[in-house]
Amino acid sequence: MPLCLVANWKLNGSKEFNSQWALEFLSNFKGNNFSSLGIAPASLYIDHLKSVFADYDVMIGCQNIDFQETGARTGEISASMIKDLGCEFSIIGHSERRILFHETNQMICQKLIQADRNSLVPILCVGESIEENQNNTTFKVLKHQIIEALEGADELSSLVIAYEPVWAIGSGKTPNPDEINSVHEMIKDVVQSHFPKIGLKSVLYGGSVNFTNASSLFEQQNIDGALIGGASLDGKEFALIANVFNELRV
Repeated sequence: MPLCLVANWKLNGSKEFNSQWALEFLSNFKGNNFSSLGIAPASLYIDHLKSVFADYDVMIGCQNIDFQETGARTGEISASMIKDLGCEFSIIGHSERRILFHETNQMICQKLIQADRNSLVPILCVGESIEENQNNTTFKVLKHQIIEALEGADELSSLVIAYEPVWAIGSGKTPNPDEINSVHEMIKDVVQSHFPKIGLKSVLYGGSVNFTNASSLFEQQNIDGALIGGASLDGKEFALIANVFNELRV
């Protein structure tokens, strides 16, 4: 089963946090299949989190990789290093990386290539600003982001796309589930028509996903899962969201 629910812990965590989160998650998760679940901790804690979940097949990934394999790039972490630690996926092109660290679609393309070369599943994040949404240019903006990011990486063996409206991340606001469903359908059409050699596994939604709105999202045909930020910091809430997903989809 492809990655369906991914926890993005962002700049949070500690060894104590990892262990406590796992206890809360495992005591509230009702499923027995962990293979569609992923956690992206701060890179520093990947190894520790792998040991915490050693008895469960939860996928551990990272929040970012460098677009180069080696070199004089102080502070960066390569795809091969992440793979060496046992990671299975990487989030790439999150809006916070685009805005705060000025990542371009061309840089993101190189990161996708690095992930693929190292057998990591890339989670490509795309999303529009509030102004773009209000101007009804969401489809145009997303299509541009997808095509520019995939132009030089048009034979990826696997790909997950996460639609994250920039204005919905951490704001408590989410688009109407029907609207999200239409956006996801468009994303699948763009990838299929422009990049038929790419194995698109799923399209996730991200942006203020929580236990309260999970069922309204997962009931939609083209929403294959979620990339969860704030709510994923609570092991119990992430488990409850996973339970809702399993009830509706598995």
